Amino acid sequence: MSKLTEIAKRANVSRTTVSRVLNNHPYVKPEKRDAVLKAIKELNYVPNLNARNLSKGKTNVIGVIVPKINHPFFSNLIEGIGNECNKYNYSLLVHQSNNDPEKELQFFDLLKYKMIDGLILGSCVSDTSVIDELSSYGKIVSCEYSESSKVPKVFVNHEYGIQMTVDYLKAQGHQKIGLCIGNPRSGVGISRKKAFFKLQREYSLKWIDYWYFEKQYTIEDGFEVAKKILEQPSRPTAMVVGSDQVAAGIIFETKKQGIMIPEELAIVGFDNQPISKGVELTTINQPIKEIGENAASLLYSIIHNQDVPSFTTLELQLIKRNSA
Repeated sequence: MSKLTEIAKRANVSRTTVSRVLNNHPYVKPEKRDAVLKAIKELNYVPNLNARNLSKGKTNVIGVIVPKINHPFFSNLIEGIGNECNKYNYSLLVHQSNNDPEKELQFFDLLKYKMIDGLILGSCVSDTSVIDELSSYGKIVSCEYSESSKVPKVFVNHEYGIQMTVDYLKAQGHQKIGLCIGNPRSGVGISRKKAFFKLQREYSLKWIDYWYFEKQYTIEDGFEVAKKILEQPSRPTAMVVGSDQVAAGIIFETKKQGIMIPEELAIVGFDNQPISKGVELTTINQPIKEIGENAASLLYSIIHNQDVPSFTTLELQLIKRNSA
């Protein structure tokens, strides 16, 4: 016997009446409503909200996919998304992909099978064709630039960030500038790498392949990058680093080995994380929480069938400190 049948039997009403009470239907006689509520209490019945929401085609849950939850950029992004979700009484389901395409596809199934109302791509490595196909199953917003014309995007112009950084270093006389980025397959990584090497060619900057580093995310990664730089027979005089965490690691290790910053090695980071102040890091400030808030707001709008812009661009700013 199902729980609804038990409640109906104890309250001496029909299953339809029980269903109406559970769904707050207005047209139920007070005495019958009281009888159902009493039976629910006596039987310790707890409604299956998930099943109820699915029957309505709505879960009030938004998903967000990021490579690393504990990375300062993505933790701030999630905070911004969460702040906006709280305004709309939405819950947030966070998935850590570790930049694994298979794990991304597994999480995408939640949108496909209506287990979440919408999806925010904090960063992903799946092909544009995959995202385009996924967009036919549900509402999606991306927090980085994407070639997809079917998904609204909220992002900063990372190419302009690289432009500001390289121009700043070049104005100081640097011709030997290295590059260190995170995931080269993400939208951010692709944009930064493309912009840097475009400028390297345009400005005729000196270049050696071992001045390039990728898949670097942590302070510890920065330690290793610094060691590799110092082992090189020809070193760069400046480094553009895609993460303040990595940049801080480079500064710690190079100073430990007696290298003067910025006289012997100038360093510029990205994100303006709190650690950048501690190590006096020149960096590019990007409004990370704003990106998350804007993305969540856009997703809420398209879930409710409102028109939204195809892309929203937020501003970057060069913060000058003592590392460059």
